[in-house]
Amino acid sequence: MKKYLALILAVLMLVAAFAGCGKDTDGKANDPDTGKEDTGNKDEGNKDEGNKDEGNKGEEKDNRYGGTFTSYFTTCPPTVNCLTTQDTNPWTIINLTSACLYRDQIKEGGQGWEYICDLAAELPKQVDADGYVWEYKIVEGMKWSNGDPITVDDFEYTFKMHADPKMQVLSASSQTLNAYGVFVNIYEYQMGEVKDWADVGYKKIDDYTFQATYTKPITQYDAILAPNRSIINKTLVEANMTEDKSATTYGTSVETYASCGAYVLVEWIPDGKMRVEKNPDYIHADEYFLDEIVWKVVPDTATAVQLFENGELDYTALSYSMWETYEDDPRVEEYFNDSLMYMFVNWGNTNYNNLLGNLNFRQALYYAADRNEIAETLGVYPASRLMRRAVLGDPENGIAFVDMPADYVPDPYTITDIDKALQKIDKAYEQCGITSSVLRILTGDTSNAATSHIRAACEMLMKQYNTTFAGKMTVEFQVVPSSQTTQLRRYNPDDPTAFDTAVGSLLPSAKDPRATFNYYRSDYSPPRFCYADQTYDNWYAEAMSLDLKTQNAEVIELCQKMEEKLLDELAVIPFYETPTKVLFAEGFNLPYDGYVTGIGFDQYNGWWDAK
Repeated sequence: MKKYLALILAVLMLVAAFAGCGKDTDGKANDPDTGKEDTGNKDEGNKDEGNKDEGNKGEEKDNRYGGTFTSYFTTCPPTVNCLTTQDTNPWTIINLTSACLYRDQIKEGGQGWEYICDLAAELPKQVDADGYVWEYKIVEGMKWSNGDPITVDDFEYTFKMHADPKMQVLSASSQTLNAYGVFVNIYEYQMGEVKDWADVGYKKIDDYTFQATYTKPITQYDAILAPNRSIINKTLVEANMTEDKSATTYGTSVETYASCGAYVLVEWIPDGKMRVEKNPDYIHADEYFLDEIVWKVVPDTATAVQLFENGELDYTALSYSMWETYEDDPRVEEYFNDSLMYMFVNWGNTNYNNLLGNLNFRQALYYAADRNEIAETLGVYPASRLMRRAVLGDPENGIAFVDMPADYVPDPYTITDIDKALQKIDKAYEQCGITSSVLRILTGDTSNAATSHIRAACEMLMKQYNTTFAGKMTVEFQVVPSSQTTQLRRYNPDDPTAFDTAVGSLLPSAKDPRATFNYYRSDYSPPRFCYADQTYDNWYAEAMSLDLKTQNAEVIELCQKMEEKLLDELAVIPFYETPTKVLFAEGFNLPYDGYVTGIGFDQYNGWWDAK
C-alpha cells in the first residue's frame, strides 16, 4: 500500500511528461494534465518566456522602452517551488525567474519554434552508438541571485529531488516517468527499490559537464526535453528543509527563494502583490526589455477591468458578459487556449450492468447533446475534436493540429440527431438488460464568473437529456465540494462508481500533439480514464519513437489515427470550445502582434513604445 500511495503521488498530474524548459504554453510547467477545469480567466503571462527571433528586433531594439508591466493574479501564489506546485500563477513567476538547459525560441515571422540553449553551452551530444547515452554541457561563470555559482551540481540536485523517495514531490513524474526519456533506475530510486543515487543513470564529468543514460534509445529532440527542468537552489532548499527531510519551505518568500532566470523575484506581499526585476546576470539578459513586472492580487474580472481602465493594470481578461461592450475595442485580443470542454464518461462504472461502458449508450449521449444551443447561449463554439485549437501540429511551420486535413472529423454543427440518440439508448438498454437508468453529472457546489460557463453547460445538458430521454433516463447533478471535482472525475479502480459523467478540460502541452494522447494509454498511472486498447498503445509508442520535427508527417498520421479511434469509441465526448478575450494597454507591444499558436502572447517579453 505504501508503494501504491507513493506511485500516486509520483505521477499525480503527470507533470512535464510533454514539455521543455518547465514552460509550456499553458504555463503549467510540463504539466499535460493540471487537473483543473478551464476557468476562462487566467493571467496569460505564464506563456513561454524564451528567446525571440532576431528578425523582429534588429535596429528597432534600441528604441524599445523597458519600464514596468503590471498584470494581476486572482490569488497570490503560496509558493514558487517548482517541485511542489501545479497551479498557473506560481509557474508564471517560476518561468521568469528560473532557467533550464534549453528554452524555446519563436522562429522568424512568429510561426513555429525551436529549442536553443539556455543554461546549456551546446545542444546535447550522443555518446554511444544507439542513443542511450547523452552528454550535456552548461555555460561557465553563471550564478544564482544569492551569489551561489551555477554548476552541474544544481542540475543533479534538481533531478535527485524530483525523485526523492522521502519527499515524493508532485512533479516527480516530470523526471521519473517522462515520455521523452527516463534516466536508468531513477523511477526505481523514487520507489525505494534502488537505494543508492550512484546507481541512477546520471554521471558528473566535471563542474560543467554531465552524462545521462536513458532506459531507451532517444533522439536529440528527446534528449533536449527529457532532462529539461527548472533548476532549484540547493543552499536554500536544504536551509528550509524539515528535520526529517520530507518537506521544504523553499520558495515561500523572497528570502527562501533564489532566481537564476531573466528576472529576479524582489518583492512578495502575500495577498498583495509580487514583483520581479530584470536580472543583469542572466546570460540572455539583452533579449528581455521590461525593467520590471508587477502582479497585483485582484480577486475578480470586474475589478481587474476597472483597474485596467484606470491605468492601474496593463492587462486584463474580459468575462463573457463584457464581450459586447468591448466588441469594437482595438485593444481586445481573442484566442483559444485550454478551453476545449469534454464530457468525461466513467467507462469502468459497474452500475446498470456497466451501462457507461456500452458504446451505444455513449453514442446516445453524443447525439442527444445540442451543441448549437449551448454555443448560442454561452457564446462558445461547438466542438467535435479531441485536440484543442492551441496545439501545434507542425512546430517547424507553426501549423495547428486542427488545421491539418482530417476527413474523419464530423461537422460539430450537425452532430445532434435525436432519432439516432433514441435508437442508441434502446439498443444499449437491450444489451445491458435494463429498461431505465439514472445518470449523474459531477459538479462542484459553487460557481463563479470564471467557471460559470461549465455549470451553465451542465445545466443545459441535464435539461436536454431529460427531455430527449424522458421515461428512459433521469439526469441529475452529483454535487461535491468544488475543490474535489477534478480529482473525483478520474477513474478510480478502488471506487469505480465514484462518478458517472463530468464536464471539464485537459491541458496537455500545446507544443507537441502527442501530449494529448498520453492520457489514454493503458499503462497511464494512476488511471486518468478507464480505457485500454493494445492497438492504440502501439500507435502511441510508435509516435513517441519518432522525431517531432524531422518526422512530422509520420507523427501527425499516427496522432490522427489515435484521435479517430478515440472519437469512434467516444473515450470522451467533445462538446464545446470557449474563446478567451483580453485587453492590453495602449502603447504596449506584443512580440508578434497577437496570440501565437502553441506559444501564447508572450507579453512578458513585450515592450512599450519608445519614450
